[in-house]
Amino acid sequence: MNEWLLAAAILGVCLIPCAAVCMLAGPLSGLAALEVAGSLTTAVLMLLAESFRRQPFIDLAVVFGALSLIGAIVFARLLEQDL
Repeated sequence: MNEWLLAAAILGVCLIPCAAVCMLAGPLSGLAALEVAGSLTTAVLMLLAESFRRQPFIDLAVVFGALSLIGAIVFARLLEQDL
């Protein structure tokens, strides 16, 4: 196990509290946890790409980061109507 995999595993464990907040907290806290989870997942994907020395996999992380941001904006717009 190299340092890239270790860092990816640590950040992967950090996704557990984000999932708990998304499920158990209110909508606004859930949205903040969703944003943090998207950033963590993007970082994990980038670390895994570097660990396996497969640079084309970085594209997956970049696309996920962009889609995570767009999804959070759409979710915030839907929440805006309920508040």
